[in-house]
Amino acid sequence: MSWMPPKHELLSAISADDGSSIEQIQLKPLYYAAQKEALARAGDNEDDQFFELALLATGLSVKELDQLKRPDYVSIAHYVHEMSTLPTSHFLELAGEPSSADPDDVTLLQPLAVAGRTLTALSLEMPVLRATKAMKKLKTAKERAEFITAHCTGLMLPDLALLTVPDWTQLQVRIDDFLNRPAAFFRSATSK
Repeated sequence: MSWMPPKHELLSAISADDGSSIEQIQLKPLYYAAQKEALARAGDNEDDQFFELALLATGLSVKELDQLKRPDYVSIAHYVHEMSTLPTSHFLELAGEPSSADPDDVTLLQPLAVAGRTLTALSLEMPVLRATKAMKKLKTAKERAEFITAHCTGLMLPDLALLTVPDWTQLQVRIDDFLNRPAAFFRSATSK
């Protein structure tokens, strides 16, 4: 996999906590669990949410991030927004990498280390009715999404934390198809 997060060249250098100068920032992918924790810390304020996610995406301290010129911050916030809302296929396209033609074989943005293996793709399976009944008994939408995602991917619930947010988003699109589309949708020529 050759996808790498972009580097952001700063318009104006900032001072690192150690006194050195920072002229560029190697951006990082956002991971599902870290994003969930950051959003919980930030509460409902959108500005606070973007700031918490910018801390994750840059690896900067609060003191370092506060020094950014507004245009640099806007660029980083744009990256955070894309990472938070777009599926893996978008980032693979930008990198010139094809995503799988089979929507049930999801190429991962970043390899996933689980159970002593490194996965670069996940194969999705349609959920059985028993699983959807169990899912509906869970209290929150997040718990239901995590339960059914683990069921459809074969991952354990703690493994979901290691997914990038775009991987999570990509999986949710297909799982939504599984939960809400009729059988005819999957028999059509454009779908599996």
